[in-house]
Amino acid sequence: MSKRAYLALAISLALGAAACAPTVTSTTIMVAGVGPVEIERINVEVAGVDPNARIVTVRQGRFVWDVAVPDVFGDLQGLRVGDRLEIQRAEGVILGARRARKGVRPGIVYTDTVGAPSFNNLPDKFVTRSLTLTARFERFDPATGVVDFVGPAGPRSLTVADPVIKDDLRRMRRGDMIDLTFAEAVYIQKY
Repeated sequence: MSKRAYLALAISLALGAAACAPTVTSTTIMVAGVGPVEIERINVEVAGVDPNARIVTVRQGRFVWDVAVPDVFGDLQGLRVGDRLEIQRAEGVILGARRARKGVRPGIVYTDTVGAPSFNNLPDKFVTRSLTLTARFERFDPATGVVDFVGPAGPRSLTVADPVIKDDLRRMRRGDMIDLTFAEAVYIQKY
């Protein structure tokens, strides 16, 4: 995969946490272990690039957020202010949930590989990754399997399928900082 594709992937992963604030369109696919999942599509503009600090600022309308791009995604020299990006993203199954370290703030850490689950019905252009999102726990509904939390870009909800993870979430209290690890598939293109 080219360095430009890796850069685009890094930006799109960070947008996953911010997808609840900007305008997002979606289509539905089937994901192993979860069922029907929406592919979110978001269009953003590059608002700033700081290659030395490895920070890319993106914007959609009045929403602006920074993306920290790890070294593995190459240099940022090919990305310019004003570049337009379309990001498609699908969340998969939650792979883990645990209490976060004391004093930690909301944030996102990306991992290069995901073992399981596999995403069904996605074109080859999508790349599967996992990420750990540090967020403030709001609640977990065991009947529906939905966990509510507030992350770096505001309130979100995810569906939990694994009974072990459900048990872990039942022990959390509102206001606890938690680390949620989940799979996602991402595709990005510059237009």
